Amino acid sequence: MIRAHSTRPLVAAGFFVWVAAGVPQMAAWASGRTQFGERSVVWCAAYGVFAVTLLLAPATARLAVLRAAALGAQSAAALVVLALGNTGFEGALLCVVAGEAPLLVGEKRGLLWLIAQITGMGVVDLLTPYHGRSTHLSVVAYAGFQLFAFGASRLAVREERARAELGRVHAELLATRELFADSTRTAERLRIARELHDALGHHLTALSLQLELARNVADGHETSSVRRSSGDGPVDRAYALTKELLVELRSVVSTMREDAQLDLSGALHTLIAGIPHPRVHLRFEDDLQVEAALAHTVFRCVQEALTNAVRHARAENVYLVIETKMDTVAVTVRDDGRGVAALQAGHGLSGLRERIEAMGGKIEIEARAGAGLTLRALFPARTGHP
Repeated sequence: MIRAHSTRPLVAAGFFVWVAAGVPQMAAWASGRTQFGERSVVWCAAYGVFAVTLLLAPATARLAVLRAAALGAQSAAALVVLALGNTGFEGALLCVVAGEAPLLVGEKRGLLWLIAQITGMGVVDLLTPYHGRSTHLSVVAYAGFQLFAFGASRLAVREERARAELGRVHAELLATRELFADSTRTAERLRIARELHDALGHHLTALSLQLELARNVADGHETSSVRRSSGDGPVDRAYALTKELLVELRSVVSTMREDAQLDLSGALHTLIAGIPHPRVHLRFEDDLQVEAALAHTVFRCVQEALTNAVRHARAENVYLVIETKMDTVAVTVRDDGRGVAALQAGHGLSGLRERIEAMGGKIEIEARAGAGLTLRALFPARTGHP
């Protein structure tokens, strides 16, 4: 469904129509053209119920039953106002309901609702014609107005969904690009570290051995006293420098391998920033870094869970927690959406399960109707905190 704050302009317009539809009847009572009696009391009650349910309808956005109840109360109230009024403007209230239907009950149910409402309007018009109505053409006119309101609202719903989907996909692309760039830098650092270790390290080790041999040979030609006094000769200094260089090389290679771990934080924040609704609450250990393969799997896990929440859950909040427990990286994604009684895994969840199990992890999914969905993924922590 569309977000509650998106219905505010519609509610404001609905109240304007509500006032416009009621003022002529009230003016007729005030001027004495129409007598105020018991039917008028019922009219006022129905008129007030319409206003209250119009105001409360957006607040019921999370529960389908309440949405349908609010819309049903508006339709019933509008039909009662139509049946008891005698100005010809009461049918405008049904146009307001038609505009709300796609937002509150969806396009397909909204269309069925519209057909039932137009039928009800025709029945009311035939059974309780008000004073001054010469024909039943107003039914056709208001049916057209309702169809127009329904179509305009339907277009607004689709446009907002498309915009939200575009924003989500754009955020996914940005986050994936960021993660890919980080992975490329990491792979290059690892390649350089291996080259330094395998090539330069090998040659330095061979040079160290040759210098040690040269020093021993030189020492064999010198007296013991001379050797002790010339321990800082050229060969000895070269040997000492070679050993120091080997230590420095090992330190640099070790540092480069530690820095080769990926930082998920940037990619996840980029992904979340592109999802305006639902609101995503992220709890992430600042110093948690993982290797590239695990980082990509965790990112895909979060991406799939957020996609399901955006498309299907109708959630207001999604809670994402990534933490380490002993030698395990735990990812938990929970939403407060509508949930399902029996979860049927589609291609996305099935592929995610296969990806996680290929990493030696496991996935658990809990879902209940009206209680949202919780996804937990556990991965072996091949790398921990630096």
